[in-house]
Amino acid sequence: MNSAIERIKNHLAYKLGQTVIEHRHNGGGVCSII
Repeated sequence: MNSAIERIKNHLAYKLGQTVIEHRHNGGGVCSII
């Protein structure tokens, strides 16, 4: 059970990281995400 929750947390953190990186490359800052 805990392993599944950890996997979901890691997946969400990874997706969030990818979004931040894409926004940086597009010239947008973190403010545009919030």
